[in-house]
Amino acid sequence: MKIFNLREMFNETVCLGGKHNGRFLRNEIEIALLHESVIINFYGVPLITQSFSDEFLGPIVAHDGKKVLDQLTFKNCSEDIKIILMSTATRFLASGSGVTH
Repeated sequence: MKIFNLREMFNETVCLGGKHNGRFLRNEIEIALLHESVIINFYGVPLITQSFSDEFLGPIVAHDGKKVLDQLTFKNCSEDIKIILMSTATRFLASGSGVTH
């Protein structure tokens, strides 16, 4: 199981955002998912932006569908982060599109 500690990866203590950061994380997650399940640890990150969530989670869900959520574990999420992640997953599962490059 691969663990991504977002606080360490991005050195952000207030709000993790940005499409660039989201794309970077998505690429790392997609590589890891080829071999193992993934834990995304939000410890020390109190908030993320919708655009960050859309960039890292949205395309994965749009491409692989609901089954990929069985391979992803989200740890230490604030209530705000949970809401944003659920919003992204729901929208991209419904549309099956939205992949950005």
